[in-house]
Amino acid sequence: MLEYQLIRSKRRKTLSLQVKHGRVTVRAPHYVKSAFIDTFIQEKSAWLQAKLVEQQSIAKFCDFSQGASLLFLGEQVSLNIGTAKQARVFFADKLVTDTDLLRIQQPAFRQLNVVISNRVSTKLASDLAITKQVKKQLEAYFKQQAEKLIIERLEVISERTSLTPTKVNIRQYRARWGSCNNRGEVSFNYFLMMTPLFVIDYVIIHELCHLEFLNHSKSFWQLVEQHSPDYQKAKQWLSHHQSQLYWLNPS
Repeated sequence: MLEYQLIRSKRRKTLSLQVKHGRVTVRAPHYVKSAFIDTFIQEKSAWLQAKLVEQQSIAKFCDFSQGASLLFLGEQVSLNIGTAKQARVFFADKLVTDTDLLRIQQPAFRQLNVVISNRVSTKLASDLAITKQVKKQLEAYFKQQAEKLIIERLEVISERTSLTPTKVNIRQYRARWGSCNNRGEVSFNYFLMMTPLFVIDYVIIHELCHLEFLNHSKSFWQLVEQHSPDYQKAKQWLSHHQSQLYWLNPS
């Protein structure tokens, strides 16, 4: 029997399975018996094993240590960690952090430097403390870059589609790439900076289409396809790279 985490809910009406970061999670209504869940897992064991193997074959999860790899705009980059008087995060060509984000797709820029300030570094007494600081600085960097690139792409796409939100937020989500509410406000996960530009554009279009249809009806998907004919390609990319797109907390 595969090991799994069980999350029960009084509001849930069906069983669901999720494989993320090499872990199996089962979400179930509060009244479903454990024996039934075990049988359900057994029936789905072949699929679950395949998903676990698939995730393990893609890449090791980023542990925020020296040389660890992660995605930036769909490209694999490695971390180079150091210390200096002033903290900063940058690629080999500093212009990448300013006005030319897409140049990171060139091989010469595949090392992401994370510089911890000397003042902070002296307070980091363990490897775990260092990796937590690296993660903190990377999150701030990804948010900063998302606020530039996503807003820029949103303006272009809004003009093209005539779909304009009332407000835009850039934040971190644990399990979604974006959202739209009935006030016309859209929000985007700054971890989208790990995905290629065509995926970012798809997510923007997806949320803008919710301004017309606040659901996932047939009409909604027809509107998405109208503005993003190859949206299935973006969805497949997200599915295939799922295990790389959410960061684990250092432990």
